[in-house]
Amino acid sequence: METRNVEISALRTLRSGFLFLLVAVIVVVIAVLAGLLSIIATFGFMPAAPHRPFAEVIGAVATLLILLLVAVGIALYAIFGKIRPGMRQLSEVDNGFHISYTGTTLILVGLVIMVLGLIVLVAAFAAVSFSPETMRGAVIGGLTLFGVLVIGAIIALIGNILTFVVGAFLLYSKYQNSLYMAAGILFVIDIAMSHVGFSGILTLAGYVLMYIALGDTINKLSTAAPTPAQA
Repeated sequence: METRNVEISALRTLRSGFLFLLVAVIVVVIAVLAGLLSIIATFGFMPAAPHRPFAEVIGAVATLLILLLVAVGIALYAIFGKIRPGMRQLSEVDNGFHISYTGTTLILVGLVIMVLGLIVLVAAFAAVSFSPETMRGAVIGGLTLFGVLVIGAIIALIGNILTFVVGAFLLYSKYQNSLYMAAGILFVIDIAMSHVGFSGILTLAGYVLMYIALGDTINKLSTAAPTPAQA
């Protein structure tokens, strides 16, 4: 009974994580649409007020960046505040899920490497003088740090695959809900499409399928093994 309670708790945590990811995507969509509409509306006033568009565009871009930062914050909370703990709890019930928990660790490591590399890269070019020697050193350092960014991105990508793709397939194997399998396939296709510049829509659909499938699994487990805490 205790194992079943941990299992249900883990699935609920995962489900809330995918809900937060959906919210993050919605915020991004709103941000992009609002930004585009603001810019279009602003340029519509250009003949009447030639100096207005610049200030309005700056305001629209600032709003867009703020909303994007909010979306990133929500997504990070979803992954590390919900999905990571959920995978850890599931790994206590089924050790096979430990690989997906490790995936969240790789995402974290990759992001940290990328952020640190980007900070150092920006700081290096901001501090460089225009003498040939320092410019040459800056270019070499910049290329090195770019390589670090690529390595961080690859590590994060591997973590993403282990967390979402492998996690979806593991959930399908354990609970036999075809929506998990469909979500995993969508994640794989979306990752492949990202290499040609198209990404996001299929992942969003995968999040929706995962949210629905997790809810169905939770209901089945709760019905099969009700506990006082769930009453």
